[in-house]
Amino acid sequence: MLQRKIYIKIRRKAHRFYSIILLAMILVFNGCTTHKGDLTFNTPSQGEIFNISGRILLPEIIETDSARASLTTLTDFSNFVVKAGEVSTHADKQGNYSLSGIAFSDSLVISAVSNKIALLRRVTADELCYSDISSVDIDINTSAEALIYQQGVLLKKDLTPADIRAREYSELINQLTTIIKLSMQLPKASISGTNLELPEIKSVSKDIATKCIARDIVLKEANTVLRHAFLRKDLDLVKLYISPSFGNDWDSTSNWEDAVSYFEKLFAKNDFVTLTWEILDTEFLENSSARIKTKVSAVIRENVNHEIACNKTWLFNAIWRQEGTMWKLYRNMPYRDTHPTEIDADLRWGEIVSAHAELQEAIEREDLTALGNRISDSFRNAFDGNSTKNELLLVASQRFNKMDVKISEYSVDSIKFTETDFAEVTCSGRVKVINILLGKDVDSGLVKAKVTWHKEDGIWKIYRDLPYKFTHPTTIN
Repeated sequence: MLQRKIYIKIRRKAHRFYSIILLAMILVFNGCTTHKGDLTFNTPSQGEIFNISGRILLPEIIETDSARASLTTLTDFSNFVVKAGEVSTHADKQGNYSLSGIAFSDSLVISAVSNKIALLRRVTADELCYSDISSVDIDINTSAEALIYQQGVLLKKDLTPADIRAREYSELINQLTTIIKLSMQLPKASISGTNLELPEIKSVSKDIATKCIARDIVLKEANTVLRHAFLRKDLDLVKLYISPSFGNDWDSTSNWEDAVSYFEKLFAKNDFVTLTWEILDTEFLENSSARIKTKVSAVIRENVNHEIACNKTWLFNAIWRQEGTMWKLYRNMPYRDTHPTEIDADLRWGEIVSAHAELQEAIEREDLTALGNRISDSFRNAFDGNSTKNELLLVASQRFNKMDVKISEYSVDSIKFTETDFAEVTCSGRVKVINILLGKDVDSGLVKAKVTWHKEDGIWKIYRDLPYKFTHPTTIN
């Protein structure tokens, strides 16, 4: 009797593994993704060319270079040379400028210089993608931000406009803009170079950049503490670093209580073999919050049977928020199998992955009825005219009884919504099974596929091109 129980347990484990294999081409929530995501999207590539125009705005009082020096406002901007990269031009009398043929640079700064007076304007890659670059004005405020950005570069940190514009630095920035205004009133003889090269201006710019970076360090430390809390399975510390207002954009059921409950069960039954927690980029936002692009890889082992229960990599844009004196994880941390491994998943993504989880559970129970509920009645494969919903279910039933898995490897390359109710998942994988009756191995080799899902009557179902037999193609045409 004991031997039979052990055999049944082994068979169920084999079926669970096989359930993953059968749907290996479509299970988005496992493996490492190669989906390309970032805090900015569709960033221009090196070599792209842009035309930028705008106006120099300088209503402040300055010291003129006339024979009889006086403090006045500038009415003629035609002496200003405006430069971006290798391209330069003169502004017109009203301060308008136009630069053509500027090569893309992720560190682009426009300068406007006339004798001792210099102004700056940083143009980010995000602005090149999504903003009106026919109206890029240059003034004292943009000069202050550009100076802080340049000091950040010297300190090995790419400060974003959101970093610099954080409320806590407003007084320091006001101080910097005041110094820039006063520098424009100094006689030319007292300035070597331009006003923005004065030691006082550089010092204040560096001070602000240093404070921005210091806040970045605090956030990185908070992420490090959270990683160690997971490794040590310290639930109290995890509770402390997750915001009481925590939630996920892709899962409306996610909240502090659900996350804590999940980790409590996870810690009780598993150990972390490895856990890497890498910050790829940070961007500070309004209201004392920050977006942190995070890459987390975890290998988790079950306590009882010492088998690997999870080997996954997640890439996500976590939102952290300062609550009191602490930074806490406020939004968008995946933790369940139904949560995305890709950046920028929306609610549809969550719906599809929930459907995957339902399919997996159905196959683990060998419930062909539940499995069939997630396969479209119109299911077909372009590469196999015999593929139908009924045949797929027949193959699944036969394999439950005949095969056990030896090797299972797969990854998801991308998920794309081609229409509101259609989704394409591009993925790859390999499966090697043993035919129990024949004692013979069957190896699929590397298989790449693009599987289509369709939402029918409010339910996502497998619709097209799922390779589920060893005779099906191993590459994408």
